[in-house]
Formats: sequence, structure tokens, C-alpha cells
Amino acid sequence: MDTENKFLSSLSYLSIFFLPIIFPVVVIALTSNINHPAAHRNAITAFWLHLVSFLLVPLAFGIGVGATVHGVTTSSLPVGSIIAFGFVGLIGIALLALFIYNIYRGVKIWVE
Repeated sequence: MDTENKFLSSLSYLSIFFLPIIFPVVVIALTSNINHPAAHRNAITAFWLHLVSFLLVPLAFGIGVGATVHGVTTSSLPVGSIIAFGFVGLIGIALLALFIYNIYRGVKIWVE
């Protein structure tokens, strides 16, 4: 892979620090599948990884707010709230794993 493809591919994954969804879309739009197939393919993968992360944050927030409201309004042991906070924790672990995976892929492409 030439330096230009490495740079664009690596930045597509490392854009999790800056412009998480926008930068891969720009790379997808500016690179063609014929001229820069590696950068194009990696930008598509980075876009989907960033989109999943972007969608999991509001989901976790909504589950957390719902669990808090449920825990406050019930007078008995809020088992449902405990389970919901467990899901929020699992989503948080998944988000951390996706974040680390994006960094790993960006550095791996640049080092190759």
C-alpha cells in the first residue's frame, strides 16, 4: 500500500478523536474504489465502526435515565434498574472496545 493510501486509511480510523463520522464520509466521497481501493475500503469500515459507537451512546444514556427513573419511582427492590444498569455497563465496555479497536486499526495500517 502506498503512503497516500496508508495515510488516508489510518486517519479514517484515528478520526475517532476528531470528526468521527464526517471524516470517513469525506474520504469515501473523495476516493474511488478504482484509484484508491484500500483507502476506500478502510474508510467504509471506519464509518460503520464510528456509526455504531455514535448510536450506542444515546442508547446507553436512555437506558440509564429509564433505570434511574424506575429506581426512584418504585419503593421495592429495583431489580429491573439493576439489570438495566448492567446493560449500560456492557454497552460502556463495548464502546471502550470499539474505541481501542479503532486506534489499533489506525496504528496497524500506518506501521505496515
